[in-house]
Amino acid sequence: MGKVIWKTIHIASETCQGKDFIHKQIHRQSDFVPGNDSIFNVGIVGGGPKGLYALEELFSRIKDEKISGNWQILWFNDTEDFGCGPNYQVDQPDYLLINYCIGHVDAWDRTKSASKNYLNFMDWIQKFRTDERKVKPTDFASRALVGHYLQYVTMQVIGSRSENIQLRLIPEKVRNIESNSEGKLWTQTDNGDYRLDNVLLTTGHCYRNLPLIDFQENSIPENYLTAAYPVQVLDKIPPKKKVGIIGWGLTCIDAALQLTEGRGGHFDKADNYIPSGNEPVLLPFSRNHLPIMPRGPIYGENTYKLHYLNEKWFDEIQTIQKQRKIDFRTEIFPWLERELNFAYYSTQLQTREASDVEAYITSLPEKERFSYRDLLFPNIPQTGKLQESYVRYVEFLIAEAEKGELKSPLMAAAAVWREASPFIANIYREGGFTGESQKFLDKELFGSFCRTSYGPPIENMKKIKALMIAGIIQVQWETAVELTYYIEENQFILQSEENRENVDFIIDARIARPNLSVSNSELYQNLWKNKLVELYQNDGYRPGCVKMNAIGKVLTNEKDIPLYVYGSNTEGFLLDNDSLSRKKNNLASNWATDTLEQHRKILVNHN
Repeated sequence: MGKVIWKTIHIASETCQGKDFIHKQIHRQSDFVPGNDSIFNVGIVGGGPKGLYALEELFSRIKDEKISGNWQILWFNDTEDFGCGPNYQVDQPDYLLINYCIGHVDAWDRTKSASKNYLNFMDWIQKFRTDERKVKPTDFASRALVGHYLQYVTMQVIGSRSENIQLRLIPEKVRNIESNSEGKLWTQTDNGDYRLDNVLLTTGHCYRNLPLIDFQENSIPENYLTAAYPVQVLDKIPPKKKVGIIGWGLTCIDAALQLTEGRGGHFDKADNYIPSGNEPVLLPFSRNHLPIMPRGPIYGENTYKLHYLNEKWFDEIQTIQKQRKIDFRTEIFPWLERELNFAYYSTQLQTREASDVEAYITSLPEKERFSYRDLLFPNIPQTGKLQESYVRYVEFLIAEAEKGELKSPLMAAAAVWREASPFIANIYREGGFTGESQKFLDKELFGSFCRTSYGPPIENMKKIKALMIAGIIQVQWETAVELTYYIEENQFILQSEENRENVDFIIDARIARPNLSVSNSELYQNLWKNKLVELYQNDGYRPGCVKMNAIGKVLTNEKDIPLYVYGSNTEGFLLDNDSLSRKKNNLASNWATDTLEQHRKILVNHN
């Protein structure tokens, strides 16, 4: 199916021994050396890529700066999948793919000179592949293969630690943290408590969306799946059952593939789906019922280059920002719209001459001009039955993605957010936008920009089209869908203006964001109850994350505690995290600096 996709079968088996190595490092609560004044105890809660990056940063800084004293690092994770976390777990099926090309994947901080001795993902594949095909940065890969790379890096990081560091990998879910009068943090799991001097939370996607149904006094039924990961949780769904899927994004695609390819079906060379007979019927729906847009390999020179939103523009905005907050709605969004229009029409006309492009846009009747709504909130053309219309629309998206953003006006417009987001993220951080305008971006636009700019590889969208043609994925709705549950029948009803459907299972395929006020994470809710965290506010707008400072240290009005956050838990204070590189919002370095300073102060006080 088109581009090269690297999978676990393409790598020498002896290279994929990270899981066994890591499992030998596992410790249980009985192995913990109780905290005392001669040992500085650090906890990292979360075993995914961000936890790995933080561990490497701390190890390298202790070694490079020749930090003395005894250190004990406790690395917690819900499972034994340290380094890769749940998203890149090495045992998941190879048909689950990352959604950007391998040239962007790198576990090392390339601002450090020592990093030249370590492999990025592409070089790792090149070194250890058993397949003779040329490795290109525009290739894609399975998430399991990325997991093997991350665990390979984990082995290197563990092997690099100084002799004065004890590392303990603890596969226990951290449920609560409390502080005592001495400023120590009691980190609690089901198996025991750990007294720590410093804790970094790299908890990743630990959040859950609230169910679309108020189950009141009743617990959530087993056939309402609040998450699709690990994908093996979907194995409980019997064949032929009807399954409603909340969301049309990347998680929906993974769920669909697990319930089809994962059940013995396969796709032939002509991109047709050959069913096994074990599939359920899948009924996806969302607020706007728009499928995610696929994208081709985005790398190097084959990408759209911003015209208006350039360094000069950003410098001017930053100059204004020194005096006051920026209003995203009135000061950024009009420029973003202008860039979207330029991207669309400069690609259509195949010229970067601004005067020609602007003259052409001006010549068009206003109602015929491309606008941001055509990108973010399009109307799907009706070509007969609704199912046929969606198949044609997905075919159109695939064809545009195959053209690439230098040839497709639509893909060029979709690229604008990806290219502009580093600039916008720098303005966004730490409440840089007014609260009202941040809310407008967060609630009205961000999800749609992600749907259009960060979509799946073309190959996976071809599979979705094939599943629609085969009738496995069925499109039933154009208007808002209401979900109800009948306890006695243990069945759900999906109802819209035009249709009503009984379904046996619901899968929530949305990606949840931090939302402290609705208690969508047990750990963060307990931290709030213990007054170790507070809700972050920007001009009265509460995006849902905890209050923190610029380096990720948690802030409260009552206590100064050595508790830090890094990764998805900063969303709302920071914008647009990236789990497979250390370029965006890399707070690991700041945390390591603060941790070393805390350690120095303790040594001075003891001496």
